[in-house]
Amino acid sequence: MIKDDLRNAAHYVKSYFRFREYVQNYNDGIKTLANKKGNNIVFLINFPESWNSVKSVYEAALENKKLNVTVLAVPQISSDIAKLDSGVVLRSDAYEFFEKNNIKAINADKGNGQWVDLKDLKPDYVIYTRPYNDNYPEIYRPYNVCKYAKLYYIPYAYSMLSDSMLLSVLPENFIFCMRKVYLANESRKIECEKVHPRYGRAAHDRFEYLGFPRFDLYQFDDSNDISNKKFTIAWLPRWTAGSAVDKHKGSHFLLYYKQIIEFAKENPNVEVIIRPHPKMFGHFIANGVMSQEEVTEFMNTCDSMDNLSLDSNKDYINTIKKSDLLLADYTSLIAEFFMTGKPVVFCDTVDGLNLEGQKICGSLYYADNFEEIKEKIFRIIDGNDDDYDKRQQIIKELLPSQSGGIGRSILESIINS
Repeated sequence: MIKDDLRNAAHYVKSYFRFREYVQNYNDGIKTLANKKGNNIVFLINFPESWNSVKSVYEAALENKKLNVTVLAVPQISSDIAKLDSGVVLRSDAYEFFEKNNIKAINADKGNGQWVDLKDLKPDYVIYTRPYNDNYPEIYRPYNVCKYAKLYYIPYAYSMLSDSMLLSVLPENFIFCMRKVYLANESRKIECEKVHPRYGRAAHDRFEYLGFPRFDLYQFDDSNDISNKKFTIAWLPRWTAGSAVDKHKGSHFLLYYKQIIEFAKENPNVEVIIRPHPKMFGHFIANGVMSQEEVTEFMNTCDSMDNLSLDSNKDYINTIKKSDLLLADYTSLIAEFFMTGKPVVFCDTVDGLNLEGQKICGSLYYADNFEEIKEKIFRIIDGNDDDYDKRQQIIKELLPSQSGGIGRSILESIINS
């Protein structure tokens, strides 16, 4: 224990000096804003798939007539964009998403390398949903914004990986600038406070668990009437190619996609929706796992079939609500599907998962090959969901009592911090 404490202390000192400019910016901002109670809240979104993580917080903010609410849609910067002042017009997936869904938003990209100045919005509170500085233009990176606004991070995913991944999913150069970090479950809060207590004496105030706001979106919804539709399976293959290319948990896409096609052909009474991770095809092509021609052929096959489709919508919630069964490798979306009470056939292991991840994924139907997958699917179609009661018990354990009001609780925490 003493060794762990010494190691953590040494790491904190090293990190502090490495990011001391960020820490200074944060401390200066806190001093300036310490007694300021403002009304301007900005949701800074650069990854549209993360919108559901703050949607109920946003809706609660709109209901609060004292708040001025702004959504700033920022292009997601990637490592292959070396210069932002070259006049290149960046595609803003976030802004396109908000336009499509009639959500009022400001396009951060003014063109010709010019950006909307966040200071002009006079923000008191700024909410981030992606914890990676490199994904933002310099002007919107937390170490600059924290000098004049209080910053908050609401995670885009439910945390089920163990603390071995903590510095990857919560980089210190991002966290050092946050006023509050709202965590999706109790395990991740404990990990942040105990395993990495390097954020100073304010660690216990900085990390907070009030529930996962996405769970609000599944409450009191009666739109899942399946009596007049085909039994629907959603398949969520992981984006990583496996140990040959990646050190992370691998995808079963390459192993099963041809069998999935045949399954759909042989079972026209079943609808199959394939929703790969947004990075998957690009990652496979970049690493020589699949060719562009193979990807195109697969997409064309999906387009040609009545009961097999490729879901590329930025908002996946309708797919989750529509589906009767989930087939998946490891993905944080399992937690959301699990909380609906519907069955999951899991093609991975619980290795490397935290307590919540082990409880959830350890209670799923496990399949090690496609024959086992089909056997599980057909049993459930026939009404034999043997583990239904076990899932319900775990849902009661893990779903916060305030579910349906998680976003409102987080908003209150923000404006009172």
